[in-house]
Amino acid sequence: MSLTAVPDEIAGHGLLTGKVVVVTAAAGTGIGAATARRAWPEGADVMVSDHHERRLGETRDQLAALGLGRVESVVCDVTSTAQIDALIASTTARMGRLDVLVNNAGLGGQTPVAT
Repeated sequence: MSLTAVPDEIAGHGLLTGKVVVVTAAAGTGIGAATARRAWPEGADVMVSDHHERRLGETRDQLAALGLGRVESVVCDVTSTAQIDALIASTTARMGRLDVLVNNAGLGGQTPVAT
């Protein structure tokens, strides 16, 4: 799925006007990138993060090319408390605040889930 156009069916209603949204695991074309892309028509400024630096940069650039609002990015491995703290600090320093956090990143283990 390309991030190069915003379909008419997702025209926003301004529900996030003036808000800053942080989305984790936002690199690539998955749920995180789609969530960030959807926040813009609602009026949000978006901080995307992921631990894949190259893909994160590509996603940020694709989102910025849509011209819907402000987008920033921070490389962050959510398994590191220090990097999470840095993500929050960078967001508030660069964007002035943090209103919404979408914890999209998931961690998997090698242990089966009990049934």
